[in-house]
Amino acid sequence: ATLRVKFGSSLTLSLELFLAADTLRTAVAPTWEDIGKLAAIAAIRTVLNFFLEKELTNIEKRDKNRKVG
Repeated sequence: ATLRVKFGSSLTLSLELFLAADTLRTAVAPTWEDIGKLAAIAAIRTVLNFFLEKELTNIEKRDKNRKVG
C-alpha cells in the first residue's frame, strides 16, 4: 500500500504540473477555443486530483488503523 500511496502522490503532482504547463501555453497566444479547452482540461484534472487525494487519504488512514490495531 505504501507503493500505491507514493505512486498516487506522484500522479497528483504530475497532474498539477501538466495543468500549469497548459495554462502557460494558453497565456502566450490565447484564443477562445484555447481558453475553452483549458477550462475543460482544468475541470477534469481538478476532479481527478480531488478523488485521487481522497483515495490516498483513505489508504493512509486504513494503513494507520492496521498498524495500531
